[in-house]
Amino acid sequence: MCSRNAFTKVIQEFAARDPLEMAELSGASFVKDRFLLEYCSLTVEITYPGGEINFPETGKNLKLSGLAHDEKVVILQYLTSDSGLPARGQWLSFLDLRGGQLHWRPFQKEALEPLARNYFNHREEFLALGLQHGGKLFEKGDAGIIVPVFPRLPLAFIIWEGGEEFAPRSQILFDTVSETYLSTAGLYVLAIQALIRVWFPGDTRFDDMPGEGL
Repeated sequence: MCSRNAFTKVIQEFAARDPLEMAELSGASFVKDRFLLEYCSLTVEITYPGGEINFPETGKNLKLSGLAHDEKVVILQYLTSDSGLPARGQWLSFLDLRGGQLHWRPFQKEALEPLARNYFNHREEFLALGLQHGGKLFEKGDAGIIVPVFPRLPLAFIIWEGGEEFAPRSQILFDTVSETYLSTAGLYVLAIQALIRVWFPGDTRFDDMPGEGL
């Protein structure tokens, strides 16, 4: 999804920025030569200016898989954002994002359909996994939860069970502040990677896919 060039570009932008300013705007902490950032309520360590990213606790928790290439790109993109705005608690669908219509079908295929297909009849597990990653219950659909993917950038995940006339479905909503942190392409990647991190750990289907514009 994210091209290799995207990582090179964002590393250059990251290294050129004031680390204290990035920490203040993103909600991360910066001590000596590294950031500590909460990602799906897991602490991520990012060195500065090199941009090396890892989970400090990986060695202590064998169930915690390493960060995918796409996760690293969006983490750095989030840090280099100039926003600093808090979440507003108002929501947009992917179709409401700028240019979201252009990527709607792939977003359905890669994010919404797998979530609905795998969790429509496992709502308790769906909610439990979201809660484990810092989520708060969201009174939408048959089960909904808001996950703090980044300190100032939450996503809402919702599933509907379906019935005789309607297939199970799901929705991912973006706080209206989202577009001040990431482009629509970046939000596309972030939503899928957060979905994998929380509900589909070990899914590597995107690891070697070429990127398109990120």
